[in-house]
Amino acid sequence: MNKSFALLSSFILFFIVGCSDSEQAYSGANDGDSLQPLIKVNTQNFDEFPFHDVPEWRYDTAEYQGPYSESGEYYQEQNIIAPTALRNTVPIGKGDWLVAELYTRTEKPIVLDYIDVVADPYNAKNQVLKISTPDHTDGVVLRSKNPLPPKYRISLKVGFANYGDESKLNGYNDGTESAGPWRKLSSVGHNGFYWLAILDSPPKPHNNIWIHHHRKFVIDSWNRKNFNHTVNVIALDGKSETHQAFGKKFISYVDGSWQKISDVPVDYYLPDEWYTVTFTRTASYYEYAIKGRFKNAGQTIYTDRIDYRENCIYHYNQTPEELVPNCIDNRQQVFSGKSFTAWPSGSAYPEYFMFGEPHINYYEGSVLVDDITLEVL
Repeated sequence: MNKSFALLSSFILFFIVGCSDSEQAYSGANDGDSLQPLIKVNTQNFDEFPFHDVPEWRYDTAEYQGPYSESGEYYQEQNIIAPTALRNTVPIGKGDWLVAELYTRTEKPIVLDYIDVVADPYNAKNQVLKISTPDHTDGVVLRSKNPLPPKYRISLKVGFANYGDESKLNGYNDGTESAGPWRKLSSVGHNGFYWLAILDSPPKPHNNIWIHHHRKFVIDSWNRKNFNHTVNVIALDGKSETHQAFGKKFISYVDGSWQKISDVPVDYYLPDEWYTVTFTRTASYYEYAIKGRFKNAGQTIYTDRIDYRENCIYHYNQTPEELVPNCIDNRQQVFSGKSFTAWPSGSAYPEYFMFGEPHINYYEGSVLVDDITLEVL
């Protein structure tokens, strides 16, 4: 049975009912290598079991994905070697547009321990997807298989998150969890997940530092001391200095405006609620919305937009022609004798969306997701 849902706010210009495979547009396929038709509206609502022919797990080869990836120059300089691990890429639903990326150091993993269809806690007749990372060294994300089109809208329902709490263990198993080998720190002080993130590279589970250097826009939860069940909305400041561990500085949405401060929460989510998250890219701005019942504001919608050119949102340009001169950043980082320019003239960065828990050295728990929609505008 198909489900319908709508966002009743002025910023949303559409109403979606069930699944559609109507009009077609064109977008880069296979990470930009070619062109293929892209359905105008892609939806996945998990009414039918979304994956059957699951590929075999493969050994992680620490594929190079820039200087901060597990085999990258940043870790080569520190003589850090990726531990033995397994990965899997699981197609989700029909239409060849959505995949799950899985990573684990478990020797004989079972896919259903990481992604599984369960009953909606609000409606037993409805099916939703449960994403789990049983250990802090696991990673699971849902992502767009191909780069996103020039203009698009993403919507999904997120809820019943179990990534950290007020206890001493903060959602972890025994308190001995470590962020190594990537960082010589305990993992326990930090737990959380990504409600939605827009990245400049194909999203896959990686060490947390890699993620920090590839984000354009983020809605996430970061559970830590004095900040439990946070909802943070962040655009990345492309004109700021690049910190090796943290990447670009934040432009945070706080108290109704965009401010160049660290991630102060917009509000706090309630663990037994559903929230509808929407993200839109137009020809000139990013727009987000989160609808649901929050700790401070009660039932409400948080929403705003930000001009990505005017604010030089990090790597916003999908093509070289989109990059305005003011955003060019020729500052370099040097690792192992190689120079990496932050944002050079002539560069271009695709966009992918990501939901889930991508860190392979932090975060442990589970969260539910439903009604994922990608609309080509």
